Amino acid sequence: MKHGRYWALAAASVLVVSFGSARVTGALWRDEEVIGGGTITSGTLDIKLGPEGAVDFPNFVIPGLGNEALTPNGFAQAPLLIRNNGTTPFNFRLQNTTVGGALPFTLAASTVANAEECPSTGAPMGATVLFNGNAAGAQVPVAPAARALAPGASEVWCFRLTTSDQPPQSATSTVTFSFRADQA
Repeated sequence: MKHGRYWALAAASVLVVSFGSARVTGALWRDEEVIGGGTITSGTLDIKLGPEGAVDFPNFVIPGLGNEALTPNGFAQAPLLIRNNGTTPFNFRLQNTTVGGALPFTLAASTVANAEECPSTGAPMGATVLFNGNAAGAQVPVAPAARALAPGASEVWCFRLTTSDQPPQSATSTVTFSFRADQA
């Protein structure tokens, strides 16, 4: 019976030591710091595309950018209105361009003052060229650069897709533009 008491006392001592060690260890992980006052501002990040900047972002088709009868060195050209409908400024860029299909394209991307300055025929008027090169993999501007857009502001981009001088016969392609926007 004496041995049973010793084991019970030994077990109780181990529990007390274990509990005491856990309490001490817990104190080693605690930290506290006081910081000065500041301002936290929240807002809405809302990107709209298309006519009047009213279309939601995913899966938007740019009207007029397709053409079913492209000839060698032929092109399709159309404007895209990008609008910040949110309450906070953001930085954005054309993150990537993918070309699916047999037709290779050259992409020219410019900014213009309004949609009328990006006619379906002829050169864009008063354009500032942002990019001119192979459409596949195009990024405008190249990361990490971006274009700033204030709340309520908009920017009109003029996209021009040009075929080669010897495009494949009876071929089709789909061009997808992926944009990225980050709160400024």
